[in-house]
Amino acid sequence: MTSIGSHRRKRGWLAVVASAAVLATGTGVAVASSGSASPVSAAPAVASLQAAPTAGAVKVVAPGERIAVAGNTLWLTAKGLHVVAPKSSGTDKPDVMRVTDVLPGKVSTTARGDASGVLWSGIYRGPVTSTTKVTIKLGARTLQAKVVTLAGKPGWGAYYVFDAKGKADVKPSITVQS
Repeated sequence: MTSIGSHRRKRGWLAVVASAAVLATGTGVAVASSGSASPVSAAPAVASLQAAPTAGAVKVVAPGERIAVAGNTLWLTAKGLHVVAPKSSGTDKPDVMRVTDVLPGKVSTTARGDASGVLWSGIYRGPVTSTTKVTIKLGARTLQAKVVTLAGKPGWGAYYVFDAKGKADVKPSITVQS
């Protein structure tokens, strides 16, 4: 897989990986995308996700439905992926990765970490099927992310994985298989 470079921006403990390599839907083509994390007001609370989806199974969630991941919270709306990482950011104000900032066929990734580990999350803009899989390669280690999407055919999905051994300054390689 070819890596296409990266750019990192730090905001406190927040590291936004603005470019990540991705192998999209088995085509053998590596692409990169820039990401954006900007604060917006919190969406109203909706029912929590009781069980995380199994690896390789896409979970359809309602807009605003909260997903708890190792002390962090994320949810989807039509605008994009909202993430609150209070331990690493020091605030309960969400960062938003907007779908409109991710070009079709590309991926954006964020890494939020502290001493307990790193939450990797992001958006894949492209076809999301019930079998879409996202893997994150960090050096010699490979993590299987959980994939979530909104009902219907929004044309994008989000993914996340918590890495207790990870560091937010490692350049990931993202693979998406549909």
